Amino acid sequence: MLTMEKTTEKDTKPSGKAKVYFANLNGVRAIAALMVVISHIELHKVDFRIDRIPYINILNFGKTGVTIFFSLSGFLITYLLLEERRNFSAVNFKDFYIRRMLRIWPLYFLLVVIGFFVYPRHGSSTALWLSIFFLPNLAFCLRMLPDIFNPIWSIGTEEQFYIFHPHFFRIKNTKKILYAFVVFILLIWSIQVSMHFLKHTDIIWRLFSQFFYYARFDNMMIGAAVAILYHNTLHPTFKFRAQSLFNLLFKPGTQVILYILLIGYIYSYLDYDMGHGDVPLAILSSLVIVNLCQSETSIFTIKNKKLGYVGQISYGIYLMHKYPLFLILYLVHTYMPQSNLLIQNVVIYVATISCAIGIASLTYFGYEKPFLNIKKRFQKITQ
Repeated sequence: MLTMEKTTEKDTKPSGKAKVYFANLNGVRAIAALMVVISHIELHKVDFRIDRIPYINILNFGKTGVTIFFSLSGFLITYLLLEERRNFSAVNFKDFYIRRMLRIWPLYFLLVVIGFFVYPRHGSSTALWLSIFFLPNLAFCLRMLPDIFNPIWSIGTEEQFYIFHPHFFRIKNTKKILYAFVVFILLIWSIQVSMHFLKHTDIIWRLFSQFFYYARFDNMMIGAAVAILYHNTLHPTFKFRAQSLFNLLFKPGTQVILYILLIGYIYSYLDYDMGHGDVPLAILSSLVIVNLCQSETSIFTIKNKKLGYVGQISYGIYLMHKYPLFLILYLVHTYMPQSNLLIQNVVIYVATISCAIGIASLTYFGYEKPFLNIKKRFQKITQ
């Protein structure tokens, strides 16, 4: 049986809190955020009549990064809820929602205000109201969100997921929670399949089909199911028939195969826009995340100070990177039109990533931090 050792530590202080620490996860966040930025750089070059990098199709980097984010979110939220229940016998639902509000809402609504009222200051009133009520993914499907701040669509997806996900933990038996997750995933897939056939019959069904694709609840629930299996491996509460098979994940040989499969699949995903190709990616990503969490047995680590910092501020990088990107693409188009492709790309990539990190740092420490400090008061499981 695996042991947590440094991965999860229980705080014995009288504060009544416990601690979960996964050293590699900020690195995962950093890589996912940078994948989205790189994808959007190449995507929006065309808007400014700048040549893309030839021979390399990295437009689907964005889809890959977002899928990793969703899988990680489902995994970590579920693991923390399991730890809260293990240490304190129950989940405090009110505190859960307060924590999510304090983490997500401040920067999200700042971007909504800036996007709709400051710059670019356009977008329909319908899109504004949909964004206010956390339906930006619907506004995105309706093509109502301006490109410069349309990354907010995925925040709507996460907030919708958080509405119902913690209530699975009202089920006392953890094994039954796992079964409920599996049923939920199958339900989502059956709806998606139905929508696929119905979308050809009517524009409304086409919209529903697109909405359910961008909902990505299945990606997050896959991460959640893997979190239950991992947590049960470390703190057994039910017998899992395939436990010995799951334990193979932590063997060096299996990890090598897993990384090869993930890299190979991402490579294929970049070249071929597969329908619902996010599902295998979510499964592989979740299994890799498990290995990175179990640092004692992991053959690979992304525990790095610089990556860790980028991961810490990745929420801001993800939401706001298009503002410096559009400015830099405009400047390159205006003042460097005759420069060779290499120089243009060095300027675009270095400047965009540097500025995105800079803006995210300012908002994290100057704006988000006070809310995050308040959030700590409602945490029983600290990270």
